[in-house]
Amino acid sequence: MTTEGATAGPRRFPIGLTLAAAIALVVLVALGAWQIQRLKWKQALLAKIAALATAPARPLGPVLAVGKGVSAEFTRVAVECSPPPAPAPRIFRYSLRQGQVGWRLMTACPLAAGAFDSIVLDRGLVTAFTGAMAPRAVDFPAPAAVTGILRSPGGASLFDSAPPPPEAGVTALRVIDAAALERIARRGGFSRPAPWILAVESERPAPAGVVPAALPEDIPNNHFVYALTWFGIAGALIGVYIAMLARRLRGP
Repeated sequence: MTTEGATAGPRRFPIGLTLAAAIALVVLVALGAWQIQRLKWKQALLAKIAALATAPARPLGPVLAVGKGVSAEFTRVAVECSPPPAPAPRIFRYSLRQGQVGWRLMTACPLAAGAFDSIVLDRGLVTAFTGAMAPRAVDFPAPAAVTGILRSPGGASLFDSAPPPPEAGVTALRVIDAAALERIARRGGFSRPAPWILAVESERPAPAGVVPAALPEDIPNNHFVYALTWFGIAGALIGVYIAMLARRLRGP
C-alpha cells in the first residue's frame, strides 16, 4: 500500500521517441549528404560551362559517335544540316526568359551519316512571340550550317501544365523530353534522332526574328547552404531529443 508523499519509481526509456528521432535524424543527414553531392556536381557543371568561353566547335559526328556512357552535354559542336525531306513543321517550345513568356523554335536538322538521322535544334526565341500565350502559324527556313551547345533533354514533371492550344498546323510543347525529341523527329520525317538537343548559338544564314539563347541566364549554386541547413536541423534535433530524454528520465 502506497503512502502520500512516496517517490515514483524510475521512468522507462522512451523507445518510441528514440525511434522517431533516429529516423528523422537519418533522413536529415541523408538530405545534407545529398546536397554535398549536388554541390560537387554543380561545381563541375559550372566549370564545364565556363570552359565554353574558349572552347572551339567540334564536328558533331565524332562527338555523337563516342557512344553511351560518355556525357556530351555542354559540348560546342558544328554541323551542316542536309536538305530536309519536307518543309519543316511549325514546332515551338514554351520558355521563360528575363521574366517574359516566350517560344523557342524547334527544328530537326537532317544528318547525312552516322547512327542518327537527325538532331533536334533549339534555334532560339521567336521575337514576334514574346509575351504571347501561344505560338502562331509562322514559317521559318530550314537550318543549314549550325554551331551550338549540346544539351540533355529534360523530363516531364507531374506539375507541368498542358500547353495552350495553338493555331491549326502548329505544335506547342511545354517540355522537351526524350518522347518530345521522338515526336519532333517524326514530324520532320525522321525516325532515329540523336538523344541530345543542339541549342543553337549561330546559324548561317540566320533566320530572321529568331534570337539564339543557348545557355541559361543564371545557374544558381546554393547547395552548400542547403547542406548546412539540413545538418543544422539535424543538430537541433539532437539537442531537443537530449533535453526531452533528460526531462523524461528525471521525472517530475
